[in-house]
Amino acid sequence: MDERFIVFDEQSKKALLEIMKKSVDSEGFIVENDNPTERVLTKEGEEIKLEEFAGVRKGSEIFIKNDINSILELAETFE
Repeated sequence: MDERFIVFDEQSKKALLEIMKKSVDSEGFIVENDNPTERVLTKEGEEIKLEEFAGVRKGSEIFIKNDINSILELAETFE
């Protein structure tokens, strides 16, 4: 079985974001550390909250939501 997914709890998500120089604003959205008013976006251009964060695509900063459509689209890229 080819393992490509890792599940993160909230603390792990925050640690991962810290490595990526990101943080969470007062409304729960993921933002750039050096510009806290700049929220990160999904491929579809949506702002993303920590609770929705499922991961980042390899080699990029395309943030992935934890909804079924985003996960299925990500899975299709591995085929």
